[in-house]
Amino acid sequence: MFETYVDTLYLWVGLGTVSVAVLGVVVGLPTTAPPDATATAATIDEVTTSPPGSVAHRRVVATEWRFNGRDLRLRNDGGTATARLIRAAVPARTDRLQAVLNGERPKAVYDSPDAFRRDTRQTRAGDDGWRPAPTD
Repeated sequence: MFETYVDTLYLWVGLGTVSVAVLGVVVGLPTTAPPDATATAATIDEVTTSPPGSVAHRRVVATEWRFNGRDLRLRNDGGTATARLIRAAVPARTDRLQAVLNGERPKAVYDSPDAFRRDTRQTRAGDDGWRPAPTD
């Protein structure tokens, strides 16, 4: 009457092992979706092919971003996403490039065409490491 069946013990050990494995898989799943780099790259392409002074806003759901002039990478807890731009763009990392981006003519901002080329070349070759993404 008080016997323990050998089958029951194996069943409970197996069930416990499977339960722990399933719990490990569930806990390891990302809590958010990976960022949408394709839509963000499409917005950049739209602005770069628009007339000077064009502006577009897109909410970026990412914690970090990386841009080298051709490829855009976004990263968050859900993973990393990469998208390629249609045409290369120069990141406006200096005040003078920001002024050109805002519609100023390069002749009004730079002393010579060589200075403009040098600034764009340095910006393209500059640090393209991971940076904190804009919050809004």
